[in-house]
Formats: sequence, structure tokens, C-alpha cells
Amino acid sequence: MDLRDVHTAHEPVSISVFLDDGAEPISVHRPPARVSIDTTKLHDCEHVLRIEAVDAIGNAGLRRMTFTVANGPGITVTGLRHGARIRGAIDIEVNAFGATEPFDPERAESWGPIPVWTWVLFAVIVAWAAWYGLEYFPTPVAFAATPTYAANPALAAADAPATRSLVPTPAAVSANAAVGSNNVAGFDYSTLGAQVYAQSCASCHGATGTGVPGAFPPLAADPVVNGPGGEHIRIVLNGLAGRTIGGTHYGQMPSFKSQLSDAQIAAVIDHERTSWGNHGPAVTPDEVRSDR
Repeated sequence: MDLRDVHTAHEPVSISVFLDDGAEPISVHRPPARVSIDTTKLHDCEHVLRIEAVDAIGNAGLRRMTFTVANGPGITVTGLRHGARIRGAIDIEVNAFGATEPFDPERAESWGPIPVWTWVLFAVIVAWAAWYGLEYFPTPVAFAATPTYAANPALAAADAPATRSLVPTPAAVSANAAVGSNNVAGFDYSTLGAQVYAQSCASCHGATGTGVPGAFPPLAADPVVNGPGGEHIRIVLNGLAGRTIGGTHYGQMPSFKSQLSDAQIAAVIDHERTSWGNHGPAVTPDEVRSDR
């Protein structure tokens, strides 16, 4: 037999298309063929397309494909799962939406309560995000000293150890006043200085003058705080556009010229100069007024 005859004998000569379990094909074609199926005449459910191809000597090939028809309204069921085992009376909720309508969540989705654990998890995440933002978001330098961003002065004062010595020492005596006397040239800075520091300075420099590493410099043992009062006054009055202290560069310090009076500035400077082991010469409101 010629090989060409063998090849021809095994070529498909007919294709029959069956639908579901039908015994008769819905169409018969010579390959290749284009088959049209009108799904509007089928029920909305899963169907099987069965294709049989037969060659010239009777050998048959078979392929099965499943598909789902969904021309009618979509249906949702709440209160009963597919394949569930139930007993007694149950209440279910059914809903339907048109397949050709624009998507409508209220119709397409079954109504049902959101589980309690979902709300609890959501609340925990929101609370954690709020805490994280408040704890780690860096305060802008321009607003760091404002009451909105300042730390609670009452809590800071309660947690801070006593830092001012009530007994003056020879090393703490300056040209203007002795540390621990709480006054200079008749000006009592003790109460006012602590109040102004808690409200305007503690949020950056810390309740105990230790500052914030890499962000705000410490005041304890600072050479400006322990040196002549003029530079200290000018920094508080006019602010500072960044400075390198001890090898670390710090950002801008805002001006307090328009926020604090001469007495308030003198009081907070004297508070800083007589606290945390500092022993700088105290200043008076007149000195602040002169530099202003």
C-alpha cells in the first residue's frame, strides 16, 4: 500500500458536535468547521460540549469540554453554604441581579453582618498606626517648641529627678549671682524659668537637658550655656540656623523674640544655666532688653 494512501486513510473526514448527553449531534461538519451555539436556548447551568472526529477507516477521536451558561439573573444566597449538612429550621436570604445590568454592590452582594473579629482587628491596626505616627514622626523644627507639639510639662517634671542644688558651691558663684540663690540682681527666676522651659524648651532639649541625639543638642555641660550670657541670649532671641556641636550637626532652632517677654527669656536662660550641673553666669531682663 502506498504510504500516501495510509496517510489519507487516517485523516479526519467528519466532525460531529454533541451537547450534554444528547445521542444525536447538533451538527456534523467536514474539518475545519465553525460551529455556532445559541446559549439563549440553554438552561443556566453547567453543560458539556462533546466533539467526535472520525477518519476514513472508522477510527474515532473524542474531546469533552465543560462550560457554564449564565444568561439569566445572578443569584446569591446567605445563610446556607453549598454542600452544607443542616438540621432543623434555618433562615436564608436570597438575592438576584441582572447579568446585563451595571454592577451594583447593594444588589450583587448578599447582605450579612461583618464578623466581630474583623472590627476588632481593624481597630487594633488603626490604634497601632496612630501610636506609631505620634511616637516616631519627627516634629518639624519650626513647630517643635509650640504648645501643640510640646511634651506634657507636668508629666516631664514629675519624672525628672531633682537637678538644681539648693546649696551654692564656690565653683558655682558668678559675677551676677550664685547658683541656688534663685535670683539675680533682685530678679527671681526660679518659678518662671522652670515654667517657660517646660512649655517652650523641654519638647526639644528634654526635661533634664539631655536633648535628642542627632536632632536637638543637650544643654547640660554645653559651652554656650556655661559661658558668658550674651551669646545665650542672642540664640534664644533670634534662633539658630543649624550648628555643629561635639561633631554632630543640629538643625534650626526657632526664634522666641516674639513669643517670650524679656523676663521670660531671662528666667528660662537662668534656669538652664543653674540646672543639670551647669554653672553659667545668670542674666537679667535688662540684659535681654539690651540685646533685643
